[in-house]
Amino acid sequence: MKRSDRYKQYNPNDSNKLHHNTYFKPVNKPQKKKKGKGIILKLLIPILIIIGIILGVIYALSLRADTDELKNITEKESFVSASNMPDYTKGAFIAMEDERFYKHHGFDVKGTSRALFSTLSDKHVQGGSTITQQVVKNYYYDNEQSLTRKIKELFVAHRVEKEYDKNEILSFYMNNIYYGSDQYTIESAANHYFGATTDKNNSNLPQISVLQSAILASKINAPSVYDINDMSDNFVNRVKTDLEKMKQQDYISNDQYETAIQELGV
Repeated sequence: MKRSDRYKQYNPNDSNKLHHNTYFKPVNKPQKKKKGKGIILKLLIPILIIIGIILGVIYALSLRADTDELKNITEKESFVSASNMPDYTKGAFIAMEDERFYKHHGFDVKGTSRALFSTLSDKHVQGGSTITQQVVKNYYYDNEQSLTRKIKELFVAHRVEKEYDKNEILSFYMNNIYYGSDQYTIESAANHYFGATTDKNNSNLPQISVLQSAILASKINAPSVYDINDMSDNFVNRVKTDLEKMKQQDYISNDQYETAIQELGV
């Protein structure tokens, strides 16, 4: 029957007939519950609790790292503060290792997320650490390779950033990494490889050059493999990449870049 025909037959004064609105659900019919959401919540809550407990334990373990101990690095005989180095020398390491160094507070979310994802998927600890994280790793956790170490590293790096300024952190970094040939500070490496100094106040030796700074910053990636006296193609390309980054990030001028490229021979 058409809707219009039903309207014609409808008599409002006829109280003996029941009239049903067919466009509404029956009042007494219970609404179906969505079971999926309830199950997800029941599973998610315990997982979040477990993750919270694990992070709490790792944080407690990270407190064993006494950040005051980093000051011991400044007692090395060949220690040179980053504030006394040429800007391009500092820039060579920042450009290659952590271009957002002056912007983050110990860890870079983008880089760290990528590193953690790679660690979980490949079951191998990947790069992506900031300079601050590398300071922490080299001083406290050098022999520890695990996801737990990576998380402890993040906690300690944040504390380091709160306690020290950027120049101090950069000083810790450049004076406590391996440059090959038993050299662990940038000053001793510059002395050993080039007969140069990184200290602007040292007039007894020639000042380290732009190219030499880029070479040392590039060498630390594989200090025992990259030979300064017999540079492989991979080593040369890495130095060139660093020089390009230094120019892009305004640590050197175009003229300084061109001079360094000519000296590199590419």
